Amino acid sequence: MAYAVVGALQVLVWNPLAAVPRLSLPEIHSELDRVGQSFSPAPVIAWAVLGVGAAVVVAVSTIRRSRLTLSQVVLAQALVLVGGAPSLLLVSFAPGMQLADGFGISGYDCSPWARPLYLTSLLAMVAAIAAAGPALTASRARPSECWRGL
Repeated sequence: MAYAVVGALQVLVWNPLAAVPRLSLPEIHSELDRVGQSFSPAPVIAWAVLGVGAAVVVAVSTIRRSRLTLSQVVLAQALVLVGGAPSLLLVSFAPGMQLADGFGISGYDCSPWARPLYLTSLLAMVAAIAAAGPALTASRARPSECWRGL
């Protein structure tokens, strides 16, 4: 949930304010509207909601399956966080380009708050790789529920 909140704030508030520090957020949006470069917050909000939803689904699924090993739970949760970086990059692209085109600046993240998110995804990838071997070994060691009755 924290990843989604920080990501949404990064794209919708912190980055625009850092990119155009002389203006307030309403002034930035007013100027973007004036030059035909406004962007909707809807994709960013949808991204945050879908990210939280994915994390909740994985959490509920892992809680319901009492036979999962710790490495399987870590792998599942880590993969949700790994997906955060590429999806954040995708959802922040249009607002960044609108800022770049509207103000004649770089479309790069001016606010430093995207970096901790990308670092979190990188560390989650390391955790996923570390957990993948034991998780796959554990899943092969136990017979599937489909095969029990045969």
